[in-house]
Amino acid sequence: MKKRALLLAAVAACVTSAAFATPQTQWQEGQWQVDLGAWNVEASADSDKLVGALGEGNVTTNDKWNLYGGVTYGIDDRWAVQYNYYGLETKGNNSTAGLHTDGSSQEVNALYSINKNFAAYAGWNRIDNKIKGFGESGSVKNNVAQIGIIAKAPLTDKLDVYGKAAIGTKNTTIWEAGLGYSITPDLDVNAGYRYVNTKLADKGDYDVIADDANISYKGFIAGLSYRFGGDSYEAEESTPAPVYTPQPQPQAVPVVQQAAVPRNDYYLESVHFGFDEDQPLNTEQSKLDHFVQVAKANPTHTFKLVGNTDAKGSNDYNSALSQRRVDNVAAYAQSQGVPASQLVLNYKGENNPVSTNDTDQGRADNRRVDIWENK
Repeated sequence: MKKRALLLAAVAACVTSAAFATPQTQWQEGQWQVDLGAWNVEASADSDKLVGALGEGNVTTNDKWNLYGGVTYGIDDRWAVQYNYYGLETKGNNSTAGLHTDGSSQEVNALYSINKNFAAYAGWNRIDNKIKGFGESGSVKNNVAQIGIIAKAPLTDKLDVYGKAAIGTKNTTIWEAGLGYSITPDLDVNAGYRYVNTKLADKGDYDVIADDANISYKGFIAGLSYRFGGDSYEAEESTPAPVYTPQPQPQAVPVVQQAAVPRNDYYLESVHFGFDEDQPLNTEQSKLDHFVQVAKANPTHTFKLVGNTDAKGSNDYNSALSQRRVDNVAAYAQSQGVPASQLVLNYKGENNPVSTNDTDQGRADNRRVDIWENK
């Protein structure tokens, strides 16, 4: 009976995970994210499958708050690596005769940003399941290979809804869903619910397992995420595309040189973007086509593209976002026959607003690429 009882205690041990506070779907090169929070965990398994007729339905441990934390590092704007730690301690109760666990889970993942709403990950999870009860203890180590996807969408400028789903070896499935709230551009808080189901034992193991048995872990999860580092650059340091200037030829006869006519920048128009988008709004197509028409009709003129964002998000992130917006407008113009030598690229980030960042309309006005014609 003791062997069977300890086997039931293992129910509280075999679990795999891949969660972190307000999970990100985008990151920057060199950016760090540190996650810290608590997870209220209970475990359950079907004792009928574990010990057959001796079982009495589901066996569930009492819940207990566990520490969890992690760190994520952006290799570039697509790839990141991640380490996570989770406590796996539960409390015993009368139905488990005081059996409980006191283990931990450690995982390493590689993450890939698909776009601002989705990211995929794959990794390895090592779980050390320490089983305690009846004055005895044991450790069962479980290794799980896992792949998953993260989805995230804004409800408001500060509130996100997120979901995670994963599958892994040992019949493992994982899901988590919740809300994340942005306290500052670099600090988030989240709250959600997490569920994990994974294999505990195969039929015939230990000569007492009645059928293939899985274990499930579930509970509320809450935590904080803080980001720092990442790419930074001075927006004013963008280098214009080189323009060839012919060398003056020697004159056989002195001539009167005409004074050069000064050239000036003249505002042409602004192309606008959606929140956290780097492709122009569909309604801006006529502006893009007009810009191309003017540029091709005036091949001696240069055109300055100045990228801007609203004030949501970190300064580093917005600088990179303004660059992507300018690059995409420039790429469209070149695809329509405008040479790169006519384009001068400049990135202002959130530092050149034309309207207030305190209203939805003001922020929409600030999400733009301004086009200036030099003639």
